[in-house]
This record gives sequence, C-alpha cells and structure tokens, in this order.
Amino acid sequence: MPFLCIGGVLILLLFFYLLNTARKKTVPVSTTGKKDYTPVYVSIADKPDSIMRGMDKFVREVQKTESAGDKWRWAPMMIFFAGVGMVAIDAVLLIFGYASLVFSGGAILLWIAAFIMARSLRKSDSFDFSPRYKGTKEILHTLRDDLKPDTTFLGHLDLTGAMLKTKVARETKDTRDRTTQYFRDEWLSLKAKLFDGNVLRVSAIQKSKNRKSYWKRSSISGKMKMKPEKFKGTEHDLKVRIVVNPDAYQIVSNQEFRQGASVGKYTISQLSTEGGIINVVASSPFEEVEQAQILNFLKSTYSLLQRKAA
Repeated sequence: MPFLCIGGVLILLLFFYLLNTARKKTVPVSTTGKKDYTPVYVSIADKPDSIMRGMDKFVREVQKTESAGDKWRWAPMMIFFAGVGMVAIDAVLLIFGYASLVFSGGAILLWIAAFIMARSLRKSDSFDFSPRYKGTKEILHTLRDDLKPDTTFLGHLDLTGAMLKTKVARETKDTRDRTTQYFRDEWLSLKAKLFDGNVLRVSAIQKSKNRKSYWKRSSISGKMKMKPEKFKGTEHDLKVRIVVNPDAYQIVSNQEFRQGASVGKYTISQLSTEGGIINVVASSPFEEVEQAQILNFLKSTYSLLQRKAA
C-alpha cells in the first residue's frame, strides 16, 4: 500500500507538470522584477529596407517554429493517459487474482517518454520580443529617408540581456564587504551619413546596479544566513554625436536645448559644440524609454543647427 500511495503521488505530480506544459507559456518575471524577452542580436550594416525585412523574417521564423511545437503540445498528455490505462489493466487483473506488473512496466516507459517529450516542447517555446525590437525598426524606418543615397546604417541592436556577466563595467565593495555590480548595456548603436552632409551617431545605454548575494550572521540566532541578491535599479543614457556639415549649417545655441534642460524623459547632462561637432549626453531615470522619446531627442538636437543661406 505505501508503494501505491507513493506511485499515486508521483503520477499526480507528472500529470500537473504535463498539464502546465500543455498550456501556452507566459513570459516569466526575472529576479530584477522585469520580464524576460527573446535574446536577439542584430548587426546593422545594410540599407534600411533590407534590415527591416530581415527583422520581420526573423520574427516569422521564430513564430513558425513555436507554432509547429504547439501542434504536438497535447501529445505528452495523451501518452500519460495511455500509461494510466495500462496501470488500470494490471489493477483489474489483480482484482481477479492475477498478479501482474507487465502493463505497469509499460506504463512507466510511456510516462518517461511523455516527460522527455514535454521538456522538449517546453524548450521550443519562445519568449515575447522586447518592445525595443519593434522600436528600433521604427527608428530605422523614420531615419531612412534622411540617409545619404547609396549609403547604409552601421551599428548593432543588442537585446541579449542587460545584466550579463560580460556587461559588468565595474564592481565595488562597501564597509560590510557586500559586492555591488554595475552593468553597462549599449543595446543600440547607430551611425549614419545623412542626406544633408551631417554624420549622425546614436548610442542608447542601459545602466543597471545589482548587489550580489552575501552571508550575514543573524543577530538573534547567531547563525550565518545567505542574503539573496538585490536589484538596485536602472537608468538610461542617450549619447548623440553630430559631425556638422560646415557648408550647410552653423551651430547656434538656444535656451530650450542646453545643459540641464529636460527633453521628454531625458535630461541633458553634457553638451559640447566645439570643433563643429555636437556631443550630447542625456540621462533618464525611467525604467524604459520608448523609441518616440529617442526620435524626439534627435529632433531637438537639430534645433542647434541653423541652415546657411545659399
């Protein structure tokens, strides 16, 4: 009887696992409290239309792969119930006085196969694409008409994760020997030669801070306890550099676009116009900065330019 009870519990656990796998996987929440998205890295080194077509094609391929897996999502559940039916046959035989575990042995093999298949299908699920993926495509679409003819964008779109080990910029320790990691994720880098002769560079950078887990002695029990890691927040920087075409423009200052001024979600922290080059660094404390905010900032940067008379 104890063996049957344990077997029944294992069967129920497997059933609920397969039932959860049969459902569409939702986007999980990471330890930072933010959703996880499909990791994507796009090298931007082509004409705008080709880049955007490639991005759309990649989305379709991911969705196609996931749809193919959806067709078989309920197969592990059916295999599971087939195993239950085989166990029931042994139970009926036992009632009539025939002790047999042949069918139960076959059921175990079916359940192992169902478990393996369920895990494979679960791995075929994909997360949603980050809003930055679509947002970058809209930025490219907006700027494509401003490109110099027969030139391309250069840069990258890095959505592989803002807090990877490779993106740790530095680490610090406080007086209690707790380590805090500072991450720097340049998720968008873009360079373009524009139709008006200017050269534009844009970098969108996410800076995150995370305190690593550490051991602490309890003041009550005196025992050492592991304190979990703690996400300490994030902010965004936008760097814009315009090498101005001196034949077409002259740089003029204005009160709306100056150091300390706010432009949408950004606040200008650095501004230089020396040598005919505009260098701007702006910061934002917001968790996310939409592509409309980036485009609006680029438009505001152009307010420093005054076209020369023909």
